[in-house]
Amino acid sequence: PCCTADNFRVDLNGTPTSVWNTSASHVFTTSFRDAHPGCDRSLKVIFNAWVVHFNYLRQVYAKQQMVAREEQARILNLASGSPQLYNRRLRIAHRHSGLYPSAVDVVQQLGPAGMSTDESEHDVGHGEHTYRITRKAWRSATVTATLRVLDSLHLRMRYQQQWTATAGAWPHLRMPSSRLSNREPPSGLPRNFY
Repeated sequence: PCCTADNFRVDLNGTPTSVWNTSASHVFTTSFRDAHPGCDRSLKVIFNAWVVHFNYLRQVYAKQQMVAREEQARILNLASGSPQLYNRRLRIAHRHSGLYPSAVDVVQQLGPAGMSTDESEHDVGHGEHTYRITRKAWRSATVTATLRVLDSLHLRMRYQQQWTATAGAWPHLRMPSSRLSNREPPSGLPRNFY
């Protein structure tokens, strides 16, 4: 057997028919029958009931793992700034490098950790999301202005010359706010970035 009744182990990532879990099912069945001698159920019925319960445990485990992964991704996203915002600004900076030659360098040096995070102020069912930009007190006004220009260019490009929106999700309405970010500044940036 793969385990004992006193040291019972199943593989929640495996299927009920895996070698390990089949062996564990037999250990459970025998242990249950020994613990409940008055039970009039056959070993096959007990075995099948355990398999049904085991499948339920696998579903619970999978859901817990998914929630844990989502939470980890959320925390990682908060810790690393906004990768989507970074990529969008970098794409716009490359596109307009003739007009703003330093913009690509600014965005690349800031990296995702140097991007502002947004806090949603949206009640479900009450209009569009409004995002309040959390200011980075450490970031220079010049760098912030460069990023705002890139955001404006992005919005302008989304509406082209005729003010008809291009395909894609509606851009976030990002409003400046007095809220300060509590994240530490990235180290190693040029002095004029601070």
